[in-house]
Amino acid sequence: MNGYKVLNTQFFEKNNFKIIPIRYEDRINIMNWRNEQMYHLRQQTLLTLEDQNNYFSNVISQIFNDNKPNQILFSYLENDVCIGYGGLVHINWIDKNAEISFIMNTSLEKEYFKYHWSTFLNLLQKVAFEELNLYKIFTYAFDLRPNLYKALEDSLFCKEAILKDHCLFNEEYIDVVIHSKINKEYLYFREAKFDDADDYFKWLNDSEVRNQSYNSNKVNFEDHVKWFKSKIKDSKTLLLIFQNSEKQNIGQIRIQKTEEREALIGLSIDKKHRGNNYASKALKIASEYFLGLNPNFIINAFIKIENTKSEKAFKNSGFELENIVEYEKHKSFHYINKTK
Repeated sequence: MNGYKVLNTQFFEKNNFKIIPIRYEDRINIMNWRNEQMYHLRQQTLLTLEDQNNYFSNVISQIFNDNKPNQILFSYLENDVCIGYGGLVHINWIDKNAEISFIMNTSLEKEYFKYHWSTFLNLLQKVAFEELNLYKIFTYAFDLRPNLYKALEDSLFCKEAILKDHCLFNEEYIDVVIHSKINKEYLYFREAKFDDADDYFKWLNDSEVRNQSYNSNKVNFEDHVKWFKSKIKDSKTLLLIFQNSEKQNIGQIRIQKTEEREALIGLSIDKKHRGNNYASKALKIASEYFLGLNPNFIINAFIKIENTKSEKAFKNSGFELENIVEYEKHKSFHYINKTK
């Protein structure tokens, strides 16, 4: 099975249902479902087997290795049997949004339409919000299936717009309805500036941060300001501030170049914002940002063996365990992240 380069996790599951990267073996079922449901799709003609084979060979095969694919599609399985497919399409990596696409086995629509839409949305939101840190996902639907709106609204999607008489259907113009959902845990980031010195000082001297640091001594403010000024100006240091969707500062990440093509990463999350999965999201974003600016670098992370929370965050953000070492006189996990 192919995997998506852009995803750290390749399948997502809930009870007997899961979504996995779209499989070549499901292409004929997908073709049949699309042909049976053309009335609600932006598809003008019936697909042929040749069309479908060409699409999978020439289009689908290319998106797995793309760092920023325009679509990410999944086979939707119940007890490992494909009963639908869909994903994120028209992905806008600049504005951080994407449209949702989903089709289920036509025979399931009459009795299980809302159930499968709700299940699929639950799984897809993990991809969009937890893996990709998208800000917004939405549906663009011809006004033909009222059951769809119930499924969306039960999943906390909001009706955002109605495009009146927008599409021609059976020689009549019909509306298009758009529902959307905002990522309430979306993370913004920016490079730090001198005005952030106070926040850095607070995070640096937090008791839990000091306990898990290799140097547990508290830092005085004067020494901190001197250090912070030097790091802001240092071309080998990247200091990033992270903010949540309410624009509150929730923590920081520092990546320091240590030698040729190697760097060291460290982070702290404000105690008011811990337990929200911010650490792994911030680590993933910061690493991708740094490696985009510095291709072929390796980012090293050293974590005290007893610091299980940080180890989990690094593992969930795409870092891989290299070995267990003695670092700064402490037994430590050595994780690495490098350009894929």
